[in-house]
Amino acid sequence: MKKKPLPVIRNLEPQRSELNTLLELYQNKRYEDAEKLALILTGKFQTHPFGWKVLGAILNQTGRLSEGLIACQKSVELAPENAEAHYNLGVTLKELGRLEESEESCKKAVELAPENSTAHYNLGNTLYMLKKLEKAEESYRKAIEHKPNYTLAHFKLGNLLNESGRLKEGEGAFRQEIILKSAQSEETAMKMASPDALFKTPSPVEYSNLYRKGMGTENVGSFLRAMVLMLRPNRVLEIGAGYTTPFLLEGLVNNERIYDDGNLQASYFENYTYDPKLVVIDDMSLGELLQKPGMKDIISSKYVEFIHGKFEEKADMLVQKYGNFDFVWFDCGGAHEYEAFINEYWDICSGYIFFHFTYKDGSPNVLHEIILDNVTGNPFIFDIIEPHKKRQGSITMVKKSSYV
Repeated sequence: MKKKPLPVIRNLEPQRSELNTLLELYQNKRYEDAEKLALILTGKFQTHPFGWKVLGAILNQTGRLSEGLIACQKSVELAPENAEAHYNLGVTLKELGRLEESEESCKKAVELAPENSTAHYNLGNTLYMLKKLEKAEESYRKAIEHKPNYTLAHFKLGNLLNESGRLKEGEGAFRQEIILKSAQSEETAMKMASPDALFKTPSPVEYSNLYRKGMGTENVGSFLRAMVLMLRPNRVLEIGAGYTTPFLLEGLVNNERIYDDGNLQASYFENYTYDPKLVVIDDMSLGELLQKPGMKDIISSKYVEFIHGKFEEKADMLVQKYGNFDFVWFDCGGAHEYEAFINEYWDICSGYIFFHFTYKDGSPNVLHEIILDNVTGNPFIFDIIEPHKKRQGSITMVKKSSYV
């Protein structure tokens, strides 16, 4: 039996309650439910712009930029005087690498809402990527003018000033960002009147743009970040870019700041320099990888080097350039890839190696056997198993021994 198409209602508008529900679902990151409702509204009320605007935002947040672009364009077509519609379109075009078009959309958003700090900030980002540094600086300063506590704008301005060789001004912008972050943290803490407020609505996924369902990394990401913070590695290798990449990078960036509560080991800081590197190998091309929302900023970090291609036959090149890796996250392929990695990379790993998906249905799988059969020396091997998962729910941690 064929489904009847939704009736198109051209002259009526959605009920206010429907629009409020859609917005609430989106703001609470219930993207699947929000998308269903947005599709219903855009199907029934094809000339009403709000459903298209939210649909475009949902598709962008879930990594479907090309589909999101169509919805954003429709939103602008129906509401050409709506600054937010032009802003959303500009963001989408920027993420797709269509920078000149993004610049035009962002300029239109600023023209329609000249006091909107976010619109100025996003225009600045696009201009920065186009290497129009003077214009980008103007936009960042406009954003700060309209929102003095705009920490991201201070940070991006600092990067731009440093790149322009104006290091003292850049240092001032970074200092202002740190001061504002500290003040905002205190303000947030004061608002937490209830002792359980922090635990009421935790997010299961932090970087939703990069998350792929069924890959089992929603808990792994924060685990790896904690390991980076605790172990303070100098050379990190990730085989397979994705959801875990921002967590690894976040750990390295956070390690720039050393919290001193009176428990620091003085000998650790003798002749100490902090110059870590996160080397990411992935067979997805750089162009394809940059299509993923948020990945562009990760790849452009001073701490990151992206290497396109398969990881095989790259160990010699890597060790010559970076030395040994004291922290490795391997989540790539099947039995052949796991065996190939151990055989080629074992000697250039000097610390901890984390392997994903080594258990299935609560028991060691073939990947676990390959690890045990191929590692040499006297490594310490420890399995962490998520009991509520049937497939992608385990990590095997290998710590290379200091003796053979």
